[in-house]
Amino acid sequence: MRYVVARRLGKRGEGLGNEMLPWAKGMIASQVLDATLIGPSWGLNKRRYYRNFQTSRLDFLIEDVLVRLPRYSFAERDYLESGELDFGKAIERWARKKGLTDRRSFIVTVDGMYGGYGSIYNARPFLWAKLLNSRDTIKNVYQIASRLDRQKLFVAVHMRFGGDFSRLAEGESARGRFNVFIPGEWYLNACQALQDQLGDCLQFHFFTDRGGPEFDEAVRRFNPGQTRQPGLTECSDLVLMAQADLRLCSISSYSMVASFLSGGPYLWYEPQLTYTDGLYSLWGMEHQQRLKSSPTNLSAMFTRGIEPGSAWEAEFRGYSMKVRGALPSGLITQLRRRLLSKDPKASLLEYGCLPSWMSGDTPTAS
Repeated sequence: MRYVVARRLGKRGEGLGNEMLPWAKGMIASQVLDATLIGPSWGLNKRRYYRNFQTSRLDFLIEDVLVRLPRYSFAERDYLESGELDFGKAIERWARKKGLTDRRSFIVTVDGMYGGYGSIYNARPFLWAKLLNSRDTIKNVYQIASRLDRQKLFVAVHMRFGGDFSRLAEGESARGRFNVFIPGEWYLNACQALQDQLGDCLQFHFFTDRGGPEFDEAVRRFNPGQTRQPGLTECSDLVLMAQADLRLCSISSYSMVASFLSGGPYLWYEPQLTYTDGLYSLWGMEHQQRLKSSPTNLSAMFTRGIEPGSAWEAEFRGYSMKVRGALPSGLITQLRRRLLSKDPKASLLEYGCLPSWMSGDTPTAS
């Protein structure tokens, strides 16, 4: 028998956004190694995600038993030594080195958040499937989506207040810091700037782990009809955020996963980003991303050549905005383009028509 154990983060597990990474790694490893995926176990998680994924509260027993047996542990060191960004390629190279491809039975463990989202890109369909099949998700998503105007831009705003997040002292820098609150002023200014630019073409929906004065004010100003949904919303909120045309992110892995699953644009809190030599980055402070061959360094070499007004200005997925700053012009251009693409009159499948000159050839008589 072949098993891959995706180990939970910490003894009792972490938030859903964090746990997505080892879960995705486990799926990739199980496919590469033709093995059965076990975990991550949800039974001990203090957020009770076993309810969402309808798993046993004792599922941690299987994980804990398997990791006590003789096993092969694929760790961050092994990943870095592979020289690969893609997790599948990295573990395949490692498995061949260990001779696992020729073995009929083994236990392999994977864990951690190393490698980031770039390493698990091919796990996106798997994560989508798990979220969509979780409890209450289809019902919750339909209830919200059915009330949206599909010809308007859908903006998802994630405001994080609970857990281990902390407020920075006055004058304290947020550069490179995680698990910190974003001032409510930033969200309000960003929403107002979007409304000033795009007017009635926008519709907002606000997501949070718990309410607060900042959240209540944002809902009152930009989506006064919003009501709290019954049932479990952790997975359905993530799906809705991923489906939005734009995400206003908190500094959390939850916002990151939503943006990762979407593939569309998102707006980040500028004071948190690492700034070096005229470039912003989210992970630039990490040692591995300072290496010459790192994804961050390769991106820096490319983006330094981009001039204002170039086609690339409106093609970024991640943009940033200061607390009292202006929206990036490239983001507005991209949103206007997305707005046009939402009109069903431009879709043949939805009874739309296509001008003959767009086909590239002279039409033939039928």
